[in-house]
Amino acid sequence: METFAFALSVTGPIFLTLLIGYVLARVGLLSDSFVDDASRLVFLITLPVLLFIKIFTAQSSLLGEWPLLLAAALGTLVTIPLAWLLARPLNYGDRSTFIQGAFRGNLGIIGLAWAAKAYGSSGLAQGALLMAVVTIIYNLTSVVLFAVYSQSQRFSWRRLLRDIVQNPLIVAIVLALLAKQLGLVVPGILLQTGDYLASITLPLALLCIGASLDFSLLRRSSAAAFAASGFKLMLVPVVLVGFGWLLNLPAQSMGVLFLMAAAPTATVSFIMARAMGGNSQLAANIVALSTLLSSVTASIGLALLK
Repeated sequence: METFAFALSVTGPIFLTLLIGYVLARVGLLSDSFVDDASRLVFLITLPVLLFIKIFTAQSSLLGEWPLLLAAALGTLVTIPLAWLLARPLNYGDRSTFIQGAFRGNLGIIGLAWAAKAYGSSGLAQGALLMAVVTIIYNLTSVVLFAVYSQSQRFSWRRLLRDIVQNPLIVAIVLALLAKQLGLVVPGILLQTGDYLASITLPLALLCIGASLDFSLLRRSSAAAFAASGFKLMLVPVVLVGFGWLLNLPAQSMGVLFLMAAAPTATVSFIMARAMGGNSQLAANIVALSTLLSSVTASIGLALLK
C-alpha cells in the first residue's frame, strides 16, 4: 500500500493539473487563444530554457548516462516494428496514425513532469537527455511513416533535417551539452533568470494540454484507438524496462526510463497526422484515451517496479 501511495504521489498531481486545465477551459477561464499562445511560449522559450538549465547544472553527463540512453533507443527501435505489425489489419491510410500513436510518447511535458516529481532535478536531467535521443528517432520515423502511407505528402530528407535542426528542444539540449563539455561559465544572474522562466514550464504546459483535451472523443473511440493506447501504455514500458534490466541500470535510471516510456501519446501526433494527411480523428482519440488512462497504468507500473 505504501509503494502504491508513492506511485500515486508521482502521477496524481500531474493528472489533477491536467484535469484543472480541462475544467478551466470548459468554464471559459482558459480561452483557445491563450492556450495557443501559452503552448507556443512553452515550446519556443520556457521548455528549452528548463532543459538547458537542468542539463547544464546537472552532475550527470551524456557519456555517464549511456546505458540509460542505449536502453531507451533500443527499446524505441524495437517497439516501432511491433506497432507496424499490429497495424497490418487496419485500412492502409490509418496505419501511419496508429503506429505513431502507439509508440510516440509525450516525453517533453508529462514524461519530464513525472521524472521531476519522482527524482527531482537529477531525474529531470536524465529525462532530458533521454528525450534528446528518442525525439530524433520519433521525428525520423513519423515523417517516414506518413510519407509511405499518405497519398498527399512525399518524404523529404531535407525537410526532416530542417525540422530536427530547428527543433528548439533539441537545440537547447545540444547547446547545454556543448557548454558543459567546454566548461563555459554562465553568469549567476542568467541562471537565476533561467530558473524563473523554467519554473513556469511544467504547470503551464500541463494546463494547456488539459485545456486541449476533448474527452467527448472517447465516445467515438474505435478498437484501433484502444489497441494503440494499450500498446503505448503497457507494451512500450515493458520493452524499454526490459532493455534497462539487460543493461543493469541503477534504480533511479530504471525509474526514469519507465516513467518516460509510460507517458501517454504525444499531442503532436494529432498535429502531424492532420498536417500530413493521416487520420486525425483516430489520432485525437488515441491522445485523449491514453492521457486519461496513463495515470492509472503508470502508477501501477511504478509500484510494481519499486
